[in-house]
Amino acid sequence: MNTRFTATLLLSLAALASVAHAQSFPSKPVHIIVPFPPGGAADLTSRILGEQMAKSLGQPVIAENRPGAGAVIGYELGARAAGDGHTLLVVFPSFVINPAVKPGLKYDPLKDFRAVGQTISVPMVFAVNSSVPAKSLDELVALGRAKPGTIAYGTPGAGTTHHVIGEIFRLAAKAGFVHAPFQGGGPAINAAVGGHIPMVLANVSEVVPFAKAGKMRPLAVTTAERADAMPEVPTVREAGYPEVESTNWSGLVAPAATPPAAIARLNSELGQALRNLEIPAKLQGGRLLASSGSHATPIHT
Repeated sequence: MNTRFTATLLLSLAALASVAHAQSFPSKPVHIIVPFPPGGAADLTSRILGEQMAKSLGQPVIAENRPGAGAVIGYELGARAAGDGHTLLVVFPSFVINPAVKPGLKYDPLKDFRAVGQTISVPMVFAVNSSVPAKSLDELVALGRAKPGTIAYGTPGAGTTHHVIGEIFRLAAKAGFVHAPFQGGGPAINAAVGGHIPMVLANVSEVVPFAKAGKMRPLAVTTAERADAMPEVPTVREAGYPEVESTNWSGLVAPAATPPAAIARLNSELGQALRNLEIPAKLQGGRLLASSGSHATPIHT
């Protein structure tokens, strides 16, 4: 058989298979692995967007909470999932930070996944239990310097954006804060509200209800501008620490073997969901900011 003819035939068959897959996808429910506990930004976003995407995909989109080890358990489950487009994974910056700080991981963000799209951006905030005497970031720093090693700050886990920013702040402020990792933002905040730790660095969306109830006192947000959900709270830059500036973000990825046609379909449906007028309103109701653009923003992992 002619070599050129064989190559052309194989390419044609591959193209036909891709078209057939695109026409039949999805053929069963789509599962979103959420590597954090219920109630946080990842969980809320997955359920809101999944409900909308299911309408046009014609299949249920089911969020499954698989927390643990600072999201590593969920990330590793995503790496082992079948690459047929029916499993997605919610990722935060810890997805790409972990390989630099945690040896022995069973996933590689560059080799094991393909990006589907960015979903939200999330301001973070330094907040303290209402019994802590600090009324400002300066007063908190003074406490940290006066009692080094005794003031712990909670985060969703080691290797998360919150952990990295917390350590940058600790070094910039020359204050003796101690990191207290939890299995998600919700547990960290609950510990602070309960008085088990004095402070947290958490997503604004998760802190607002407790701040309104008087159980927590937000001191500074980490974004370049003040958060819409907390306009009275200054930025860390305003408080004198311009190097402590970051926005948390989240997105969806799929196992590397996922066919390009499935990735394209999922990206298109995610983009349509984010452009739906109801979705940004629902996300903003949870103090989350939807990713913008005519299509979901690709994540360059």
